[in-house]
Amino acid sequence: LEYHGLVCNLCGVASAKPKNKDDEMQKVLMSHHSFAAPLEYHGLLDDWTVSGASLFERERLLMHPGVAERHGFIWSKAPLLTNDFEVTFSFRVAGEQNPAKLLHDQSFGFYYVMENVSKGFNETAFIKAESWAKGMADHGLTLGGSKAVFDGFGAVLSMADKNGKPRPAVSGFSNDGHTTLSWGTNLPVPEAKQIDFRNTLNAAQMRIRVKPTSVQGWLKLSPSLSWNECFTLDRSKIPVKSGGYVGLTAWSGTSAVGVTADSVSVTQLEVRNFDETSIGEEMKDVSAQIQETYMQMLTDENRHFLDQKSQSDHLARLVDLLSEHLKTAKPADAQLFEKLKGYEQRVDRLNTDCKNIVQGAHLFMGTSSKEHAEAHKNGVQLMKNEIMGMRRILVKDHASHRQKLDEVSKNLGEVRDKAGKDNAPAMLNQIVKQTNNLEKTVKSRGSQMSWMMFCLLTSIVVIGVLMYNRMNYYEKKHFTA
Repeated sequence: LEYHGLVCNLCGVASAKPKNKDDEMQKVLMSHHSFAAPLEYHGLLDDWTVSGASLFERERLLMHPGVAERHGFIWSKAPLLTNDFEVTFSFRVAGEQNPAKLLHDQSFGFYYVMENVSKGFNETAFIKAESWAKGMADHGLTLGGSKAVFDGFGAVLSMADKNGKPRPAVSGFSNDGHTTLSWGTNLPVPEAKQIDFRNTLNAAQMRIRVKPTSVQGWLKLSPSLSWNECFTLDRSKIPVKSGGYVGLTAWSGTSAVGVTADSVSVTQLEVRNFDETSIGEEMKDVSAQIQETYMQMLTDENRHFLDQKSQSDHLARLVDLLSEHLKTAKPADAQLFEKLKGYEQRVDRLNTDCKNIVQGAHLFMGTSSKEHAEAHKNGVQLMKNEIMGMRRILVKDHASHRQKLDEVSKNLGEVRDKAGKDNAPAMLNQIVKQTNNLEKTVKSRGSQMSWMMFCLLTSIVVIGVLMYNRMNYYEKKHFTA
């Protein structure tokens, strides 16, 4: 996107005649000051500082949830290098339907200031504060989540008007960097535009057109509706300067009984450059040489050409610039290509594995519903036969062991009787001792065999249940659908 904007600017510069200042085709998106869903968390944190209750999600930027005394904070890390630009953002403010049950001091706004707010923000000290309100006061963020003293302008959407009545309104205002503004006294402004931007069916949109001598703001409640003019700020005496930072702040209101806070989120933010003599923002993805060449071409006083030769010379410089960029980006492109090849190989292996699994399922369960049912029935019957056969073996062995034990006991009894008659007590005691040992051994072995039979039967039943569940799973997945 960034390099695409560069090319568009340069192609516009090489046109035969100057453009109108508000020509829609002249706008160039500044990607490091913009975002749109789906949002990529890691990439956005390179360009923005997010703190407080704000959070980048996949489909939106959540400024703060519907909880009182929560601070929304997101500021750009890099400045805008132009003072002729346009900001458009889509947002949702959702909450209680009855405005009378809302916290009246909650607000949400866009700011353009000359101070690098993100650099001076101490998040650790803010977290350690005893409350959100105390942390904001210590950092001077008392104006709807933004600093009360700043050099720049702001557009604030409040849930109440100047008199504190529950009527949503839009206020546009400026500050000279020396005046301390306060909520309730300076904001909302008396001429704030009353427009209900809450609980809209689609995301509402705010558009701010910034020129060196003026700032204008419009709002519409749906992309298909028309724009409503909200404010116009005269900056002819204090022109808007380039090099400022953009940010969104919010404050969910001071906690009170019987009233609630809104949930505020932003789904898209676009900042576009209208100044054809400015690069708009730092191009982080290209070399310093390309940036310098680009700036020279933009600021060339003879950038509008009246003959084909001068245009051809200028386009030749553009071709050289693009060739240099392609040469610089070639290693990254090659690395990306290798990664894509690796992904392709992994997908091929996955495809092969899936085919093998499907083929195995077909062999095991059949390819049709009838074949599957027959195969399932035969498999269950075979399993029952195997279980019954193993049970017969174990029962038969157990009976054989019991019979041998009875025979040994009978023989020992006979030997004991005979030894008693022969008056051989020593021999009899030895035989008795051996008999007891043998009896213990035989009983132990019988007990072990019984436990082995029980464990084996249990294992066979568990395996049968698992196989039955697996076959049902394959049937539902491959045949039922």
